[in-house]
Amino acid sequence: MKKKNLEAKFGQPENGQATVTQPTVTAGPIKLPKSLQIFSDNPAEPVTIVLGSDRLGDGDPALGLDLLKSFLMALDEQPKPPEALILYNSAVLLTQQDSPAFKILQDLQKKRTEILVCSMSLQHYCPNEPLHVGEIRTMAMLVERMMTAHHILWPK
Repeated sequence: MKKKNLEAKFGQPENGQATVTQPTVTAGPIKLPKSLQIFSDNPAEPVTIVLGSDRLGDGDPALGLDLLKSFLMALDEQPKPPEALILYNSAVLLTQQDSPAFKILQDLQKKRTEILVCSMSLQHYCPNEPLHVGEIRTMAMLVERMMTAHHILWPK
C-alpha cells in the first residue's frame, strides 16, 4: 500500500492576505514540517516533566499525594535526572517548605534539573510566600519551554 502525502499550496500574500489552493494527494514518503523534524524519539534525549497538580490521579487525595511523592522519588533515583520540571496550578504547592516533596525537589535541582514554577499559580496558591526551590516563569515562558522540549512526560 502506498503512503499518501497531503500537501497544501499557499500563494503569495496580496494586500496582507494569503491564498490557499486545494490540497493535492501525492504518493511518496510523508514529509514533516521543519518544526517537527527537531523532535526526537530517542530515549537518550532530555526529558521535561509537566505537573499540574500536587497529587497524581483522581482517587483518594492522600493516595494521590503519596503517588506523586513516590513518582518524584523515582525520578530522583534515575541515573539521568529530567532536564526540567514544570509546575503549574496546585503543583506549585510542592515548592513550599512544608511540602512532603520539598526535599526531593531540592535534590533534583542540585542535580541540575530546572524547576520552573508558574507565576500565576504561585500568586494564586502562595501569595506573599517566598519561593524556596525553583525559578518563577510566566505561562508564556513555560509554553515556550514545552514547545522546545525533546520529550514531555505529563503524569496525571
